[in-house]
Amino acid sequence: IMGDSVIAMYNSYDQQVYAIGKGPSAITVSAAPKFIAEGDSVLVEGMVTDVSPGTNDIAIAMRFPNGVPAVSDKSQGDWMKHVYAQFARPTDVVGVNVTISVIDPNTNSYEVGTTTSDASGTFCCEFTPPVPGLYTVVATFEGSASYYGSYAETYMKVTEAPAATVEPTAPPEPMTDTYVLGIGGVAIAAIVVIGLILVLMLRKR
Repeated sequence: IMGDSVIAMYNSYDQQVYAIGKGPSAITVSAAPKFIAEGDSVLVEGMVTDVSPGTNDIAIAMRFPNGVPAVSDKSQGDWMKHVYAQFARPTDVVGVNVTISVIDPNTNSYEVGTTTSDASGTFCCEFTPPVPGLYTVVATFEGSASYYGSYAETYMKVTEAPAATVEPTAPPEPMTDTYVLGIGGVAIAAIVVIGLILVLMLRKR
């Protein structure tokens, strides 16, 4: 039976009636570290989950304590069998595409990366903020044939890079030191010469 784009079917495997259709999704996002210096990178991560009414079943909630991961349309068939009919977990599950964008301190909004969640629903993306200030980081799942889209926000702060340290230069030697050294050298030479003359005079006597 089909109505309003939802298929109702009887499953002889477990003798239950299922409603199959496009379901809601939920996404989380975090940025670490929250405070970074200008020029450093930040890691954005989160999770995309399937929050369809069927996932509230106690048996499914116990099997997926962190939520049921949202997966690609291509992976839906085998994945739904695993979630609702206890079939073996498929090994080739592909997640969903996630876009990471920011609103920077100058209120400019732009995309900084795209990624795909894995079989556990988690995703991550690294980027380097271009200017110091407060950022809003947004993770967006646009939706698919299987799920409605969702988005989440978090915040991070970029501080200005510290000024470069200038190595101190040694002060020039005072000119008086040069004169003293020069005079001292001349005095020593004069004493030596006088000493030699006196020795020669004494020998002549």
